[in-house]
Amino acid sequence: MPTARELAAFLQADLTGDPEVEVRDIGAIDTAKPGDAVFALDAKWLGAAESGPCAVVVVPRTLSSTAKTLLRVDDAKFSFACLVEKLRPVEKPVPGIHASAVVARDARVAKTASVGPFVVIETGAEVGERAVIGAGSVLGARSVVGPDTVVSANVSIYRDCVIGARCLLHASVVIGSDGFGFAQDKDGRHRKFPQVGNVVVGDDVEIGASTAIDRASLGSTTIGDGTKIDNLVHIAHNCRIGKHVIIASQAGLSGSVEVGDHAILLGQTGYHGHIRIGARAVVLPQSGVPSDVPDGQMVFGSPAIPRLEREKVWAASRKLPELLKRVRAIEKKLGLRGE
Repeated sequence: MPTARELAAFLQADLTGDPEVEVRDIGAIDTAKPGDAVFALDAKWLGAAESGPCAVVVVPRTLSSTAKTLLRVDDAKFSFACLVEKLRPVEKPVPGIHASAVVARDARVAKTASVGPFVVIETGAEVGERAVIGAGSVLGARSVVGPDTVVSANVSIYRDCVIGARCLLHASVVIGSDGFGFAQDKDGRHRKFPQVGNVVVGDDVEIGASTAIDRASLGSTTIGDGTKIDNLVHIAHNCRIGKHVIIASQAGLSGSVEVGDHAILLGQTGYHGHIRIGARAVVLPQSGVPSDVPDGQMVFGSPAIPRLEREKVWAASRKLPELLKRVRAIEKKLGLRGE
């Protein structure tokens, strides 16, 4: 078991307290066991940790304690995430192809990759070094899964789609389903517009369970390096998502939306087609976005407008009942008939 001294060196942390205390596991403050490492972001949670049985607390450098051994760092949450990876490494399956998998003769599967039960890998598909393809997943013709990428159970990657290196696709993700494109004839019948593009996912991308990313009608739907997408998100055809974007659960992007680098799209938000969300913009929960959002702007509401403006509108709306009373009183005084 590592000591606090060893973990401090690993995290480049300032150590206060007992350097030889041993750390067995990681835990949460309210359920920690003896020997656990926990993290606290403020004095309130540090106080809770001090009254518990944990061995070590990862904290910001501004906090101190005489009751517990501390690892003081610049970013406690980030450092604790690194500690979790060290103390609870994810076990990867043994390399090889399960006997029940169906792999096309011309598919290229790296010898260091792991292909689980009942996987289907179609003609021309490629699986990179140390990649993991979970049980029941399907890789369509000429699709590519990059090195060190983990494809969880029951994921569908359609033909010609490309997934980069070190990605994580959770269960039931669908990459490359047809975009919702139709042309209407003179009789009002909907004819499918062929969706012949693909999806290209960059490196270090995480995609949550049951998220669907549609293939482009022409060209590519693209997801930039380092972007993190939550569960139950829909990204429509020909969207272009930048690098290191955050998209939270139940966001829905219409076709050809462009999202700039480092933007944050929070939960239950909807986006009109062919608009641009600027770099480092923030869209707050349950917003409906009908038009472009400038770089760095925070918007809220439906229709979404700058947050401060929306708050002023809400503050004014709370005064409407009193204003209505005043209008009716004025009308009565003037002998007017108000509705």
